[in-house]
This record gives sequence, C-alpha cells and structure tokens, in this order.
Amino acid sequence: MGDIKSKRAKELLLRPHSYQTRPLSQLRKYPGSMIDFYGVIELEGKNVKNLSFAGNLPDHMIVLIESAGEIMKNRSIDLLDSLSLRECEAYLRDKNSQAAIENLDSEDDESLKKILYWLKRLPREMAGGPYEFSSEKGRFADLKLVDKVRELKAFLASFEVQSLYSGRLGPELVDVDGLMVFVSAPYSSSEEKGLFEELHLLAVATYQDENINFIPEA
Repeated sequence: MGDIKSKRAKELLLRPHSYQTRPLSQLRKYPGSMIDFYGVIELEGKNVKNLSFAGNLPDHMIVLIESAGEIMKNRSIDLLDSLSLRECEAYLRDKNSQAAIENLDSEDDESLKKILYWLKRLPREMAGGPYEFSSEKGRFADLKLVDKVRELKAFLASFEVQSLYSGRLGPELVDVDGLMVFVSAPYSSSEEKGLFEELHLLAVATYQDENINFIPEA
C-alpha cells in the first residue's frame, strides 16, 4: 500500500483536477470487478485535452492517475502506452531525491498499467459503442446456433473483453453447445484463471443468464 509523502501529492489529493469532477453517468466503467474505476478522456485531434475519473480507489492510486492526467495534457494519447508508474510518481515529488509515494509495489504497477491501457483505447470504444445484447433478440438460450456464434464472437472481440485482457492474448470462441461456451484463452496462472472468471461474469451480465457457462480450452 502506497504511503503519500510529498506536499504536491497531498495537495492534489485535497484539490484534484480530474478525480470526481464529473457524475458517474458521464463516465465509462472499467470492465470486470477487479478494479473499481470509471473514466473518460477528451481529445483535441490526438492530443489529450482532459481526463476525468472516479471510483473506489486508494489515495495513492488517485494521485498517480491525477499525475498521469497532468503529464498527458496537450500530448499525444499514444504516449499512454509508454507512461510508467515511475514517471507518474516522479511528477509528484517535491524534490527529485525524495519519493512522493513510498512502498509502491508490483500490484500498484500492474493496476496503473491496466488503467492507462484502457484509457488509451477508450475514445475508440466511445466512437464505436460498447457491445450490447438487445432484449429484442429474445433470450440468448433460445437463439439458433449460428446466431449464438455470431453474438459470442462479437462479445469476445468487444472493447470490454479486449481491455479486460489488457494486451494479453485475447479469448477466442472454440465451440458452443447450448449454454456451454468453449473458449480458448490463457488459463495457466492464478491471475489468468481470475481473468477468465471475470470474463464469465461479464458474459452472465451481458446476456442476463446465470446458466451460461464459459469453459476454458487449451
């Protein structure tokens, strides 16, 4: 757990430029439940004009994302791919020789990378719209096989799913048998198994059917 030390970071926490500056209804939710984050990015051409975000985040993560927003202002959104936790922390220092936030760990680094990766691709999603399964199509369970395959391929290719996997090898549809959906996806480490469970829960919420069962295939 990061421990905020610098006056600059504490001031930004008290008077944030980007955190909770918009209602949640105007923000997009980060997919899954691993990170409670909502955000939106405004662009002028390819340059970042403004970042707004919210969520149940620890204080040190709030100021790190605030820092990212300040660093990226009036710069190309493409730079988000290379922006690091170290750069965000350094921006918050009062003196170069004194850490702004102490006790940052690999989990903090991974969380920030996931958020920045998602933010980089957010304008594309907002332009194209998220995947939705229309109630006008009836229940997913009652669809013909060809229609289930089409819907599932669109779901797995959606921004929500691709950002959930944050640059990893994305899941691919293998087969469908009723409500059993066989999916090729990384499934070796505990983190990969956790991601697959998030994928399953996202599908349950999307199709409004608790009986849909995603099964990993090697």
